[in-house]
Amino acid sequence: MARRATFINDVLEEGGPTLMLDAGDMLGNRNKKEMIQTEFLVEQTATFGYDAIGLGERDLNYGWEWLSEKIEEYHLPYISSNVRDADSGELLLPEYKIVERGGIKFGICSVMDPTYKIISMSARDREYQVDDPIATMRALVPRLRERCDTVVLLSHLGDQPTQGLLKEVEGIDLVLLGHTFKSFNRERIVEDVVMLSAVYDGRTIGRADLYVRPSDGVVMSVQVKVTSLDDAIEDDPTMLAAVDNFKKEAEDRRLAQRAEYPRDLGTHDEMFLGGNNCKACHTTIYQDWRQSDHSRAYTVLRAKSMQFEPECLACHTTGYRHQNGYDEQTRTSLGNVQCEACHGYGTAHQRDGEMLEMARESCTQCHDEDLRPCYDDTKDARFEYATYWDKIAH
Repeated sequence: MARRATFINDVLEEGGPTLMLDAGDMLGNRNKKEMIQTEFLVEQTATFGYDAIGLGERDLNYGWEWLSEKIEEYHLPYISSNVRDADSGELLLPEYKIVERGGIKFGICSVMDPTYKIISMSARDREYQVDDPIATMRALVPRLRERCDTVVLLSHLGDQPTQGLLKEVEGIDLVLLGHTFKSFNRERIVEDVVMLSAVYDGRTIGRADLYVRPSDGVVMSVQVKVTSLDDAIEDDPTMLAAVDNFKKEAEDRRLAQRAEYPRDLGTHDEMFLGGNNCKACHTTIYQDWRQSDHSRAYTVLRAKSMQFEPECLACHTTGYRHQNGYDEQTRTSLGNVQCEACHGYGTAHQRDGEMLEMARESCTQCHDEDLRPCYDDTKDARFEYATYWDKIAH
């Protein structure tokens, strides 16, 4: 972010007419931890002064209500020409945006591929309808051309589908690609349309110096450069200070959350060995465990993007509150509820029956005060010890 700020500031200080665009997926991965980081990213990105941001499926990671609040709070210029609320049929965002630079009116629009899955962390998020991009652009481009000189498409389709669209739709002058891993380090012309791309993830930034013919808005020439945001670019001091402060606050927050689940059990003298070590002698039992929900406990967290939450890790990993147990920083091999989560340290293996009693006592440590398995949210579900013990007996 600090290097991006330096690059953008240097371009703006040149003083020429500048159009700043993003083709979508500005937001990061979909989990609660990333939500805090994403809000910081959104807040700082707003200071860059983007003219338009296309909608990508990741931008809806936290649901429409969350995104719309950030758009309003930080005045983010999101647009989308083909993503609608499935119930009302209304477009979620402005269909296009007109921006004038250097006497040229640019009509900017955005489309997303209907095949991309929109998966939200919001339990009550709305359903979305994504219209066919080609049909959308066939209808929109003629209307745009009546209002602008140059039509710019923020195409969140990837490179091959975008090229297919350009073969079917006339009247587009410039395309900025999203949802692609390819950067174009020189001009690329498809169906007389200039295509630009700088790969996502914040590692690069693209610049295109254009000459647009004033009489009709046609792009006559373009010079392209994709710059890696490495240490060859100095950090903007103001942005760097904001990033460093955020990192400190994030670490303080992590430590505070972890403190609620201290490593106050067990001893440094013993070690968890992991289920693979148990398998050597307890092959049949291990295979039974592999078929159980316990063996997928951490996987469930990942599927729900909750794999960084201490309150979840305490029961979905092995030894989270024990010395030498699961550590979210080093990501040990102790994910899921393995043998030792119930029977204790492998290095303390006993054959006198004590480990069996320990396992019986361990159940209610995680099946909470409601005595309900957390995966079963039916209203009258109860954790009946005998019933559930039979499911895992071995």
